[in-house]
Amino acid sequence: CRSRTSEYELVGGDQLHCHFGSILHTTGLQYRDFIHISFHDQVYELPFLVALDHRKESVVVAVRGTMSLQDILTDLSAESETIDLGCEVQDCVAHKGISQAARYVYRRLINDGILSQAFSIAPEYRLVLVGHSLGAGAAALLALMLKSAYPHVRCYAFSPPRGLLSKSLYEYSKSFIVSLVLGKDVIPRLSVTNLEDLKKRILRVIAHCNKPKYKILLHGCWYELFGGDPDNFPTELDGGNQEDLTQPLLGEQSLLMHWSPAYSCSDDSPLHSPSKYPPLYPPGRIIHLEEEGPSGRLCCCSAAQYSARWSQESEFRRILIGPKMLTDHMPDILMRALDHVVSDRAADVSCSAP
Repeated sequence: CRSRTSEYELVGGDQLHCHFGSILHTTGLQYRDFIHISFHDQVYELPFLVALDHRKESVVVAVRGTMSLQDILTDLSAESETIDLGCEVQDCVAHKGISQAARYVYRRLINDGILSQAFSIAPEYRLVLVGHSLGAGAAALLALMLKSAYPHVRCYAFSPPRGLLSKSLYEYSKSFIVSLVLGKDVIPRLSVTNLEDLKKRILRVIAHCNKPKYKILLHGCWYELFGGDPDNFPTELDGGNQEDLTQPLLGEQSLLMHWSPAYSCSDDSPLHSPSKYPPLYPPGRIIHLEEEGPSGRLCCCSAAQYSARWSQESEFRRILIGPKMLTDHMPDILMRALDHVVSDRAADVSCSAP
């Protein structure tokens, strides 16, 4: 790591160049292909890099996802704020923490002349933005901010958070942003309103359950570790007495927070009670990678088979509980699944060509 001299602009955090060594290994690019690399990491200020991808003829801006306490604080700034994009779209509202992070990267790219330097080297290339998780949300908002100056910009958001854009911005972003979601990944289903919905559904199930709670916990731990079919675990009241839902469990009035139509078991739709937070949506069109066949925690990802299809944002309006809700968010597992889909499709094309 130490023997290399820097042929790129480096900001913060990589004195031995080992982080950059891993970037070289992951991307397969050369030293001379990198224009700028920043490992600077503060609240609302994310690490990012700018590189030239000669194979795709693109200037690539990649934004890092959550890896530090500062990033977590950025994630948790989940209130909405209005952003000025200088376009005709109405109701430009976005996740506050991620929009602040995107604005930081925007200032660095424009005010520091980083993009100008990249396009002075490759003026015919197009601008492509990528990121994972928090970085995917920041890259999507950055694409919205750069759209007027770079009309042909494209963004690929890997596992972005759901609670990112207002409805109008979500519709506007479909023409130049594509999101990729793997399986039951919790982050693309995560928003303040979805968390409220999950809380109410959990309370509803607890109130409607006639099983000892230790059995529920043991079944849950087994399912989390080894997978299986949770439908085999009966947890509903015999006879489905709806009146029991209006009664506090174990004498705790605060548990159900008084009866509300949102707790009715006959209504299995998302929240009906008003929320103080406006609904936010994921960026762009969505490709959903789904694992084919049953799976468990111990299933080897390399042996799994995946299919890809275009999905609607409505399919991600609820948080799904499962053994892979966290592991499906890991970037290495996502990329492995994507490689499977691409290789399978390439094999299908080569077989059908003759």
